[in-house]
Amino acid sequence: METAPAQADAQPTEAVVESFDAEAGSVDDNAVVAEADAANVTASIEGLTPLYQTQIKPFTASGQTIRMRATQDTEGEVVCMIKKGAWVTIYAVYPSFVLAEYEGNVGFLIRTWISEYVTVIDPETTPPYGVVFPQYVATATKAAEIYDQPSTDGAVNPIILGEGSKVAVLEFVDGFAKVLYWRSYGYIDAALLTDLIVVSTTDDPMSEDTPIAAFNSFFAYDTGAEGNDGRCKNIVRTCELMTRVLEPGESLDFNGQVGPYSYANGYFAAPVLVNGGSQLGPGGGTCQSSSTLYNTIRQLPGITVTKRRPHGPGCARYLPMHQDAAVGTTTLNLIFRNDNAYPIRILAECTGEGSLCIQIFRVQ
Repeated sequence: METAPAQADAQPTEAVVESFDAEAGSVDDNAVVAEADAANVTASIEGLTPLYQTQIKPFTASGQTIRMRATQDTEGEVVCMIKKGAWVTIYAVYPSFVLAEYEGNVGFLIRTWISEYVTVIDPETTPPYGVVFPQYVATATKAAEIYDQPSTDGAVNPIILGEGSKVAVLEFVDGFAKVLYWRSYGYIDAALLTDLIVVSTTDDPMSEDTPIAAFNSFFAYDTGAEGNDGRCKNIVRTCELMTRVLEPGESLDFNGQVGPYSYANGYFAAPVLVNGGSQLGPGGGTCQSSSTLYNTIRQLPGITVTKRRPHGPGCARYLPMHQDAAVGTTTLNLIFRNDNAYPIRILAECTGEGSLCIQIFRVQ
């Protein structure tokens, strides 16, 4: 289960959180959204079960209404206008959009404009909003390009998966491994992947070597940007520090586990936010590690999140909207408790070249 994110309090004067323009890369939101999901997905709820209910954010910047569209495209045909604060019912969730119904109208809404406080209609059969369940974990045998469609004719995404890097695979499509790539889907030639491991669909796996949850996120490397190399090394360092066993009833305090964020603790200079601005400091990039861990633990019903804050209204762009967890100060932290009757083992792995992968195992 999860507690609602804490309300915004006084912003700390110093925080080891990401400066997105400086170290996550500049992103054109419209371009990302336009390519995000399969073009053949239609705005129909026939045969679908309503999953969630939520409101349109009352503080959207685009006037008093938002547009519901007929396709997953920011320039798609407008189905209707929806006022801020109005309630909508969600039938399907994609990296950048949700398929929703509003007063008899059916269409797609950009996830940016819906509230994070989502009500699950039937918690017995529906996972928490935004949870993704990869089916496999695989390892790249060599540097692998990530396409925007399951074909080598597709456009190649900027991040190249490094040799030995692990990814959490959603499914295989026409010989390609489908992965969650920032706020879209990406596709990797399956011939370039090896050591395929099935993620257990229950908390009772066949062996201790079968993960019960897995997730990966992608990051840019070798960009030449100031602090980028340090950011990659910091992600690798957090993997070393967060890999551990968590006993029943035990909590993991992310800042306490991987901190202090200092040069003495093995961290490197990378962009961080200080007094509202960006500068180089030890620990930049650690929020991607905490956010990846957050997405992994959310797959497990026996984990209780007791503290978590997003990166402000826009959230972290390397993950779908509402799926991040900022860390770095007493007010910015990720804390969760293992409420299962058995220990769990957290395994975080990163070569420093494009992918951070976290798996969770049941300790028998």
